[in-house]
Amino acid sequence: MDTYTLEHPELGTLADFFALHPDPADVAKRLPVLRGNVEAGKVRLENVLILRSGRGVEGTALIPAAPRVPVFPRFRPDVSADALTVLARAIRERAESERVLLLQDDQAPLNREAVEAAGWRYGSTEVMYETDLRARSYAPIPEAVEGGEELWQHPDIAALLTTLGRPDEEGREDWTLVALRGEADELPFVALGAYGPSRPGYGGADMIGVHPAMRGRGQGTRLHAHLLSRLTRDFATHGGLTSAGNHAMRRIFEKNGSRPTVTQMYFRQP
Repeated sequence: MDTYTLEHPELGTLADFFALHPDPADVAKRLPVLRGNVEAGKVRLENVLILRSGRGVEGTALIPAAPRVPVFPRFRPDVSADALTVLARAIRERAESERVLLLQDDQAPLNREAVEAAGWRYGSTEVMYETDLRARSYAPIPEAVEGGEELWQHPDIAALLTTLGRPDEEGREDWTLVALRGEADELPFVALGAYGPSRPGYGGADMIGVHPAMRGRGQGTRLHAHLLSRLTRDFATHGGLTSAGNHAMRRIFEKNGSRPTVTQMYFRQP
């Protein structure tokens, strides 16, 4: 059985934390930033974890100062389940109750059982998508209704949110709500979405949902295209996230030119 050693680097050996990073140019940028944060007291060396075995570094993790920021451990592609469990357990022992552990498939094997063996509780598996908003044009919907707080408070919108299982949904700052009207003999509104700024340089779109009676008619694809058309005014790239099992939403992404980038597996404290 392999023996694993958990270490914390010293200020002069912080480069060991980046042993598994594949891009030397990226490491050259990140290392001075991490060293500066340590020197400034923003990162504690006891929260920088390096897991070693006889063959070298097996995994690394940095526990950020802010408890609501997830931990993204990085592992060798061929890391054993035992090694993954050892590092996941070490993170949990140091993590706050609200801390999330996130495995991302370009940094770690998505080994649910190994992380659960460390005492974490599985939450969900999500797929991230990106859309090059300059690669194609997207058709806006002329009959779409857009607005802010006043639209969120509309009785018909509130009723649709309840039907969609999101009765307490609220608007985000700098985001715009979009509602698709139904035909004259149908529901007042048949679908809801919202758009606005996301992480730096990216636009975001929230597909709140399509009324159950109107699903399967292409309304979701039309609404998503409308949201993307609005984002093209201010952004070059859209970033989206959906459950790995939400095949309907994943088809919408793909129909509108979005491509999957990474898969993430979320774990929380028990």
